[in-house]
Amino acid sequence: MSAAAEFMAQLDREIHAHPFLTDPFVRNLSEPGRVSREQARRFAIAYYPHIFRTRLYQANALGICPDERVQYVLAEILYDEYGEGDFARTHPAVYRKFLDALGVPAAEQSIEPAFPELVLYVDAMMRLTQSGDWLAAAAAVGIASEWPIPSLYGAFLKGLRTVPGLKEDDLELFVSHIGIDEEHSAMMREALLPHAEGPEGQARIRSGVRANLDARRVMMQGLYREVFES
Repeated sequence: MSAAAEFMAQLDREIHAHPFLTDPFVRNLSEPGRVSREQARRFAIAYYPHIFRTRLYQANALGICPDERVQYVLAEILYDEYGEGDFARTHPAVYRKFLDALGVPAAEQSIEPAFPELVLYVDAMMRLTQSGDWLAAAAAVGIASEWPIPSLYGAFLKGLRTVPGLKEDDLELFVSHIGIDEEHSAMMREALLPHAEGPEGQARIRSGVRANLDARRVMMQGLYREVFES
């Protein structure tokens, strides 16, 4: 196994052992029968600005990336995010089915972050992807924002599928990302392999991954308060 492949295997273990995946918010949302319709509604509203901005970080990272192969992968990810040419199928549009199913009127479907921990996450990701190290930025949006999501959303679905009145189609955003994000992360890992052969590149990739996941854990702590303590 090459040094780059060994590094990616170690990174896999680090990502899936990160405490954001076992945060109290994740544990509560993942417990069948634990999530009320009102709690699901609060979650849907609070999480929407995060869903809306994911593609913006990816576009920013594309804009500062000098490696054409990594650019190509980021462009492929963005193509998926924007509905593969169908405006009605952008990821925010698919997410709005979840909001609509919970009776959230359009006037309350705000894209502005409504709690401080999400504001911090947005600020961290914007700074990294607009003016940070391009390799760290690519790792943050193409690995940290993709690789652990199948585990995260698989956990979310355990609780959300038991919310009264929600149908499987209402949860399409979460269901579809389990497969999509596995593919996205595999593409990005392959594109970043040439930059992961030595310790410098590995450190840059790891720093982007950790920056994303550490900020994401803080966001989860805010979601816990907004959803389960309100």
